Amino acid sequence: MKKLYYLLIAVFLTFPAIAEDEEDRGGIEEVIVTAEKREASIQDTAISITAFDENLIEGLNLRNQEDLQNFIPATTIQPYDISIRGIGRVFRALGGDPGVGTYADGAYSEDFGIASTENGLYDVARIEVLRGPQGTLYGRNSIGGAVNFISNKPSQEFAAEVRTITGSDGMAEAYGFVNGPITDNLSARFIVVNRSRGGTVEDLGGHEDLDSYGDENYTLALRWENDNFTADIRGNARSYGRVLASAQGAGLLTTSEYGTGHMRNDLMVHGYRRVDPSVACASMVDRTNPLCTVSGMEVFSFNYNGIARSGQYMVPGVDPSESGFARPNYAYGYDQSILNQIIHGDGKSVPTLSGNDLRTATNGFNDEYFNHSTGTINLSWDVNDSMTIKYIGSYTDYLYTRITDDDRVGNPHLDEQFYAEQENENWQNELQLFWDITDNWNLTVGVFEYHNEIDQDLDFWSDTGNFTEKRQSGAANYGILGATGLPTIGSPFLDWYVAGRDAGALGLPAGVGLFGPATGSTPVVGAAQTQVSVYSARDAGCGIVDLVGLVPGPEFNDPHLTSVCFLEGPWTGDTGGRASNGPITPGSVFLWQTENKTDAYAAYFQTEYQINDTWAVTVGASWHEDQKVAQENLFLYTETALTPAGLYAYNVATGALNADGTPTGNEIIRFRGIPMSRSIHRAMERDFEDVTWRVNFDYTPLDNILLYLSNTTGYRAGGFNLGYFSPFPTYDQEEVISTELGYKGTHMDNTLQLNASIYRYTYENIHGQFVTASFLGGTGTSVQGFPEADTNGIEMDFIYAPTSDFLLGGNASYTDAAYSAEYVQPTGARGVIDENSPFAPPSIYTIPERTVNIKGLQMLRIPKSKYAFYAVLTKDLLGGTVDYLLTYSWTSSITWDDTATALETSPDFDRTDFKVTWRNADEDLEIMAFVNNIQNKIGVRNMDSDGENQGFRRTITPTLPRSAGISFTYKFGAY
Repeated sequence: MKKLYYLLIAVFLTFPAIAEDEEDRGGIEEVIVTAEKREASIQDTAISITAFDENLIEGLNLRNQEDLQNFIPATTIQPYDISIRGIGRVFRALGGDPGVGTYADGAYSEDFGIASTENGLYDVARIEVLRGPQGTLYGRNSIGGAVNFISNKPSQEFAAEVRTITGSDGMAEAYGFVNGPITDNLSARFIVVNRSRGGTVEDLGGHEDLDSYGDENYTLALRWENDNFTADIRGNARSYGRVLASAQGAGLLTTSEYGTGHMRNDLMVHGYRRVDPSVACASMVDRTNPLCTVSGMEVFSFNYNGIARSGQYMVPGVDPSESGFARPNYAYGYDQSILNQIIHGDGKSVPTLSGNDLRTATNGFNDEYFNHSTGTINLSWDVNDSMTIKYIGSYTDYLYTRITDDDRVGNPHLDEQFYAEQENENWQNELQLFWDITDNWNLTVGVFEYHNEIDQDLDFWSDTGNFTEKRQSGAANYGILGATGLPTIGSPFLDWYVAGRDAGALGLPAGVGLFGPATGSTPVVGAAQTQVSVYSARDAGCGIVDLVGLVPGPEFNDPHLTSVCFLEGPWTGDTGGRASNGPITPGSVFLWQTENKTDAYAAYFQTEYQINDTWAVTVGASWHEDQKVAQENLFLYTETALTPAGLYAYNVATGALNADGTPTGNEIIRFRGIPMSRSIHRAMERDFEDVTWRVNFDYTPLDNILLYLSNTTGYRAGGFNLGYFSPFPTYDQEEVISTELGYKGTHMDNTLQLNASIYRYTYENIHGQFVTASFLGGTGTSVQGFPEADTNGIEMDFIYAPTSDFLLGGNASYTDAAYSAEYVQPTGARGVIDENSPFAPPSIYTIPERTVNIKGLQMLRIPKSKYAFYAVLTKDLLGGTVDYLLTYSWTSSITWDDTATALETSPDFDRTDFKVTWRNADEDLEIMAFVNNIQNKIGVRNMDSDGENQGFRRTITPTLPRSAGISFTYKFGAY
């Protein structure tokens, strides 16, 4: 089928372009934008803007996020987020806000991923991308910029359209709208979209190909208007589902494991232990000298920053795992020939891939769904010739669910799944006043309120494969503790309780018993008679003791905490745990339920005064307040760490290990220690407030040239670290100040439009998710603020239309965005801790030895260089007109992790597209054919890095491979 599409398009492209003589008309159509809330030409607006009107959206064949990303300077778009000039959201965690504001018909949208995919960008009047902080006129989270999707409005003229697209990978899409009058003052527009496509990533586990989609959306828009009043009401109901090609928002394509191009199926558990090759162990289980070397096992040599060390893989059940979850290697025993096919490259860097390389293996748990409904009201009242009052109101409700194969291998014998569910409800009101005080002076004033509530449930579980469900679904065997020197009392609770208190036979270090004094470094916790659940700490643990202020460290002493409670109990097996609306999930190892509520308010003004014919000044300011309340409720399976001697004794006693340390195959091997269940509840609240401002000078030496110089500040509220009991429960707001010099010119009798800008940012307290030392010992992951970054950039875009049948356009950007100050951890250490380097494993190197300085490193998710060009040639042909479109885009390498090594830096990427469109003479019939990504090159949209307990794996989300399609459009009425 693919070959047929390519053949049809090749034939279409090679039609002879025999054109009739026609008069050259030339000229560039003016684009009107509302970037400053008022309608104005893009050439008269003193902001860096990329604007796509409906003709350009269709002309460039923009239908998804990747298409859009290629034509926006200094911008990257991930599946759920967008980054502009280095400012965005570089982590997926509840409790924070995006760095680029998304707006649909002027109403703030909580989720860029939903707004940017709605209707496949069909029936969109305009997309405006404002680059740089927009904190004056935009009410929320516009520190990096703003994106406004503006829909077509109903009108009194009857019009209708039907469009179909068929193409590669089973693509089948249908679009249509009907528009017309209901009464003399009331018009309606009804839009229907149904889109589907098969997967583009082959699943060698024997399941459906990944990265498909099925999207259905129904939209009704109404407009009532008279001479001085307009009311627009728009509502939609959308249902979207796909076979997901990413795990936790990152990827399923593996590019490295242990810093190599080889995935291990012979390791039961991942991880090293440090050894001294000059000291031999008496046996595989002897650890009398903790650095002894086991005979017959491979010895690995490391040299990190000049520090030479040696290590061996851990002996399962003897050497304790560093991770409290004590996960197995989920590829253990899996088909090595499949593993060899699903790892890409040599493992030393992110490889350059083609569409033929898109392969992975899963167990088929890869489903993503959301149901989304939004209602928006826009009211506009022209009070008189010089004053207009506008109101924007919106309500959104959506439910998002996802199941992914979290272990990212298709092993039928070992497996872990991840279920995520998010319910989001928000509403907002905004009132605006526009007043032309005189012919030379105008004023914009507004107030804004926004209320949002997000409930998120997550569930990691294992319920397939030999012994996988038994590891968590089965009860821990506490009755054997007597064989290791502890008294056996006879009940799971009492046996577990005594084991937790004892500091002797099982090798628990002194002072780490589960029930220490309240003021010690280890928190006192309640002990449950039975296995705890996700709400046990909230409902019962807080009644025993609330730990706020009782334990040193911000985990318990952050001034914004209102409650911290624990409850722990034995592990008697999870046979049916579930998230609130999720599937029954036997063998849950980690559940979280989080709630996050935000009340946001803003008041703003902006005024522009035309000093004379050439000079104008704009001044504006905005006050913002964000009131946030949140809580997290956690349930997890964990194992209390034992010494090697204690862990060995425990596994021998349970029948999991033979006396020589080899597996018996009859019982679950515990990789860390004594199983237990833990419930955690933590609640917090915090307010954030700031005033941002803008000063801008316009200089218009000629009617066709605008020069502007602006100083603008931006603000993003801080937030909470929710879902994993972070060492730092809350984090501060971030701020930026931008200085920009811009040029906008129209030349050569309106056939050349050239815009350019040079800017500099000072960006403070940059939100990043990284590893720091914990005050309770070890490390933890938190969202915290990098102190400062400096960004210097230059951007330009142009459109050249020398004749009516030829158009050339493009853009380019250079962005030097680097951290300009070193991060200092609260413990006093400088830099961030690299937990994920296969060349400096945490088991081999200490925390200070693995600290990485970030000053001078490129910021995340922003390419230094980027450019795109397009050319359109129009000819008369076959009784109509034909448009030939050629586009080319190139993006330089991108860093995805703060350590900025070759393992986390994707290579540069380019893409070439062709499109040809024929319209009949009446312009009511249109046939379009396209080939996207002709060279079949693959770029990286997102990336994830795993630590030692998952083999230091690196995985990516790829861009789309080559695709082709044919579209038919028929129009009725006024078009």
